[in-house]
Amino acid sequence: MRRKIGKLGKFCLYNDGYVEREEEIEKRTYTPAYGSFDFVYGPSAGGLMESVRLDIITFGEYIRNVIVNPYYKSRTIKIKGKGINDALLYIERINAPFTASHTIAFLMAIEKALGIEVPYELLLDRIAEIELERIRNNLLVIERLTESAGFQVPMNSLLWLVEKVNRIIGKYFGHRYFFGVNYYGGINVEEGKIKDLEIIEKEFNDLFNSLIESRIFIDRLQGNGIIEDEESIGPAARAANLEYDARNEEIGLPYKDLEFKISTYDSADAFGRFIVRGKEIFESLNMLSRINLKKIEYKGKLAEGKAIGRVESPSGDLAYYVEVSNEGKISEIYLLSPSSVNIKLFSKSMVKNIFTDLPFNWESFGIWISEIGVKFE
Repeated sequence: MRRKIGKLGKFCLYNDGYVEREEEIEKRTYTPAYGSFDFVYGPSAGGLMESVRLDIITFGEYIRNVIVNPYYKSRTIKIKGKGINDALLYIERINAPFTASHTIAFLMAIEKALGIEVPYELLLDRIAEIELERIRNNLLVIERLTESAGFQVPMNSLLWLVEKVNRIIGKYFGHRYFFGVNYYGGINVEEGKIKDLEIIEKEFNDLFNSLIESRIFIDRLQGNGIIEDEESIGPAARAANLEYDARNEEIGLPYKDLEFKISTYDSADAFGRFIVRGKEIFESLNMLSRINLKKIEYKGKLAEGKAIGRVESPSGDLAYYVEVSNEGKISEIYLLSPSSVNIKLFSKSMVKNIFTDLPFNWESFGIWISEIGVKFE
């Protein structure tokens, strides 16, 4: 089935990679009903990690509409005309929590465009990066949910687990956020099996089960932010029992060789997204146990071409469209960030909820404002 995913610059991205037609520009208008008012939350407010404005149309109880303005962190990044490795220095800093996903998607586009066959061991290294990033991000999303509930003990325990994952990443890849790890032609990594994963698994298993058994916590998630949409991505799609996952659809990374299984749930709400993220942590740990890291390089080349690189980031599909000139310079580049799609899903899912549902629902989507509003020139 050909599935529409989202806007990639002036094109439309599908699950099979085609960008044959231009995506229509979305025009969002809303006329408030009589008696309703616009309650503004943000761009700087308690509970929000990043600058974002939420215009909440309400009668004072139920929410009728939410309009999200993420453009307080808009940036123009000068990449066109730069060499590939110079461009990577900018790409990896667009959103530090998703550095691995951004750099790998960008390099996959470059390598496809230039017809480079990437060594199998390097592809496994890249999977290890993305899955460690997924574990860290999913832990952080769950931590944010517990913080919204005022659960201080599990909140701090989850933050400690995030720190442990960061230390593992720093040990094997040289930087806690994968800066300087990936480059055109190879990877910086310490060879061998990743240790201490079983500690992460045991401690998270205890925390996850305790949260599932907490009626107070679960009550804030169940029925909150229900969204069943064919254009959903990431945990939001899989929480609605839609088996949408670039790890199965994109052949650029050999996930199937690691016996990857999609994690789904069938409630389509914040609780379902919580469950999916928890199950994905265990699945990521299982795949990581099968990978033996190896430092390896390949020989690049100067040529022209264009292609798409796509990965399943912790929040869903992340893709780059890149054109390379004969001199090995970036001549065109577009980004599809998962957060740009998830913001639309969040807005739809908040209708008929109440304001106190908002922090739980917002955090369940794993949105990062820093990767939205990025323009390349």
